[in-house]
Amino acid sequence: MDYRYCIAGKNDIAVNAVEYLINTLKISKNEITVVINANDNGIDSWQKSLKKFALNNNIKTSTLPEIYSIENILFISLEFDKIIKTKLFKSERLFNIHFSNLPKYKGMFTSVLPILNGETIAGVTLHKIDDGIDTGDIIKQKLFKIDVKDTARDLYFKYLKNGFSLFKNTIKNLISNDYKSTPQTNINSSYYSQKSVDFNNIKIDLHKSSFEIYNQIRAFIFAEYQLPKINGIAIKKITLTNEFIGYNKFENFPRENKIIFSGIDGFKLIAKTQKT
Repeated sequence: MDYRYCIAGKNDIAVNAVEYLINTLKISKNEITVVINANDNGIDSWQKSLKKFALNNNIKTSTLPEIYSIENILFISLEFDKIIKTKLFKSERLFNIHFSNLPKYKGMFTSVLPILNGETIAGVTLHKIDDGIDTGDIIKQKLFKIDVKDTARDLYFKYLKNGFSLFKNTIKNLISNDYKSTPQTNINSSYYSQKSVDFNNIKIDLHKSSFEIYNQIRAFIFAEYQLPKINGIAIKKITLTNEFIGYNKFENFPRENKIIFSGIDGFKLIAKTQKT
């Protein structure tokens, strides 16, 4: 059977997109197929499983090579785990929603690096897929604020929410081929590879300002994946205050699951630590 729509990816955004096609746009399940990520085990956890959803709703799962030969299929990548080679597709209707305000933060770790770099604005970007990595022409973008209290986990959920909103606002245009696109500029363009962050060796540099330390810690707070550590103590919440307590202070309160410390400028940081 030749499918007309393919959602490739994972998590709530991919599941919600398929549900939207079926329930809101009234597209037949027979016209939809999904390509699931390699690590989708078919079990809902802190995110919905696309594999489970497809199985429970009689939606065909396909491999990427099976999609290559389908002419004019609308292919949308939503947190998909594979690099797309456009020359393998018969269709040119290949799109991705990337979790960043392109041209910034192409590639990996878009929930970590903007916080680590002290960014205050993030975004989600619908773009055409080309043979680069998140380099395709931009169709539409939605920007939002990174709050000074946001952790990597908080930012990821903002991506999911705004990414799905962007999908809903543009899917009819993609279906009807009624859209305009703009090439990405070289100004403010950045890219981060898999090697940009070593999650097995996260080091918090304490010889920084308290704000810089604060950003380092909140950038790695994502309990489902990892928690940052200071002196071997895992931190699950961090608070920055305006109180001056002296330069490079450090005091552990294990009974209270709390650390109080400061950077080179002496402003007080309060860390809620994981119980041991």
